[in-house]
Amino acid sequence: MDFGPYADWQRALEEAFFSPDWDGHPVVMYVDEPVAQQLQEHFRLAVPLGEAVRRVVRPGEARPYQAVERYEASKSAGSEDAPAVLPLLACSVVAATRMAHDGMRRASNYHSHFSELLAGREGVLTSADYAAVAEMWQRLASWQVQWGSYRGLCTIPSPGDLPRNQARIGYALSQAVLRGTDRQLLPKFFDVMRARNRGAWPQPGAALAQGARLWDQAAKFTPAFQRALDHPEFRPLVERLLGRLADVWDGSPHYVAHGTPRGELLVRFENRRLGWLARLPRPGADAYQLAGGVALRQLGETNYYAVDGLELPADRSLRAGVQLVGEGVAVSRPASSLVVLTQNESLDCRTSVDRFVPGEDHMVLAAPEAARDVEAVLEKAASPRPAPKSSLSWLPQGWVLYPRVVFEDAVTLKEAIRDVQGALLAVQPAPQFKAALQGGLLLAPKLSRKLYLAGGEPDLVLPDGASGAAVLDGQPQDPPFQARGVPIPLWPRGLEPGSHVLEAEGSVLAFATADGAPGLAEVEQPVGFAAAGAEAAAFASPGSGAGLVRGAGLGTSGSGAAPRVVLCRRRAQETVFASSDGRAWRIAEPATPSWWSRLPQAPSDYRFEVDVRAGGGWVLQLRQGEWCVEPAYPEMPSFAPGPEHRAWADAVLGAADAGSGELWDAFVDMAREAAEC
Repeated sequence: MDFGPYADWQRALEEAFFSPDWDGHPVVMYVDEPVAQQLQEHFRLAVPLGEAVRRVVRPGEARPYQAVERYEASKSAGSEDAPAVLPLLACSVVAATRMAHDGMRRASNYHSHFSELLAGREGVLTSADYAAVAEMWQRLASWQVQWGSYRGLCTIPSPGDLPRNQARIGYALSQAVLRGTDRQLLPKFFDVMRARNRGAWPQPGAALAQGARLWDQAAKFTPAFQRALDHPEFRPLVERLLGRLADVWDGSPHYVAHGTPRGELLVRFENRRLGWLARLPRPGADAYQLAGGVALRQLGETNYYAVDGLELPADRSLRAGVQLVGEGVAVSRPASSLVVLTQNESLDCRTSVDRFVPGEDHMVLAAPEAARDVEAVLEKAASPRPAPKSSLSWLPQGWVLYPRVVFEDAVTLKEAIRDVQGALLAVQPAPQFKAALQGGLLLAPKLSRKLYLAGGEPDLVLPDGASGAAVLDGQPQDPPFQARGVPIPLWPRGLEPGSHVLEAEGSVLAFATADGAPGLAEVEQPVGFAAAGAEAAAFASPGSGAGLVRGAGLGTSGSGAAPRVVLCRRRAQETVFASSDGRAWRIAEPATPSWWSRLPQAPSDYRFEVDVRAGGGWVLQLRQGEWCVEPAYPEMPSFAPGPEHRAWADAVLGAADAGSGELWDAFVDMAREAAEC
């Protein structure tokens, strides 16, 4: 099966729609025939999109997309790239864009268009085959949400947000209604809608959709978007999409194209005073100069920045939103009549957040027009309901404070928010697209990421709209899990040590438990292969000499000694390990274990461990735009440089001025030789 053209389109679509250029911008993966042609020309792809996908789809078979699923699985292990389903999903969007253009079939007959695109005729790929494609959309959404805003803000609806008659095709429909030219008009439209409602923002998607139909410049929207606004089956998706885009609108009537790095302007509460704080996607320069005399100063080596020269948060700036543009960066805060703050452990103060987090302690500030909605939601979903305060000197004029707001049930919270709509829609809990395990006490992460201490089992997180039905170790759970949008602890179920399988909502989650970490026994008289230089004897023999090579160490430099570890600073822009034998690896920074919060005294996560490979070398880290070099048991390089060492040479030469000493100088000299090969 020819996956070459498919792989080329996968890379092109990821670059076009999910690259870091979209950081902070909502992503709508709109693809129709003209857009597909433009992408093919821009990325110089030899095979058109439809043809590339037809080569890997098997219409008429029981599982027509099985080859794509297998290809996705082969590419996903340890990869940070998008799930390898983008070309097929792009075709599903193309089919959705055709629905309003055909005069022979009902506009709602999606599957006839999809089958014609990939099978050449109607009736081959039917709705019964489409469940796999819907699950691919959910995996893509889950991957994008895990990146925060770095790969663009997700506009793919959660399962619970889809109308019942669009439970599968709604994902593609949601991406097919808004072209780039429509997006460029939306900031101006939002500005008009906010003015008409006396500054109240954000507004429900239904109100925005109705306003878009009546706007005096509605004719500038594309015909497809106008038809979607009028179509009763499409309108719910348009409403949710407009609501999502309005939630992150920064208040400016000007469109900021993707590719401009976007930082968040946060509200900060400390010492009974409101202030501003900027957060960039990653640590950058020490300082930035923005419009209007505003300056950013980096706080330590974090991605947080103090904001100088900007008037403190007030009623007008919070309602209207703020957008500040400087050289190479834009910092903004969406217009809103609501501010939600939680404790920021990194800065030891409260800072504003985008969404409510079930179980967290929130502090809510509400403008007069939002206060009634907040109280209605608190009445239905908060535990307990806090008393409002309005006479505090530091509050913006007319605003109300609701302290110590806790929501223990995400489902009840979402239902309460949907009842009142309004500004609270922007801060409802984040969507969950698939069942997953989180937390738990891992016993031996280097040995297995699925081995937990007995009694410290992980929590189960169910997707939105879940029924709660589950099978644990072959036994249906009766009664079903209470799917209330918060993690479900498994440790109270008293699972015996051993392997466990949990089946829930179409996902199979396997994990194991044990009473203690597994021991790695060492025999008193190890058996190995006698080593001499880079060669080892052909026959194993017992002995205790340092020259024995055993097991996986056979054929490598080293003599079976215990692994060596070095500590690396976190939050570097890039970390590379350059070994003494001419190889280099990019090192991914591991996440802080979620179970650390359960420890009586959480250890510092300032550094992380890196195993020293291939006998030793150097750790190269790019921090604040400059390379730093740290030794990791380096040895004198002794290999013959060749073209295969150019990547290693590029890494070393990039940091040439950062190190010193005889060993480092030898590395740099060898890198210069390799660069000339």
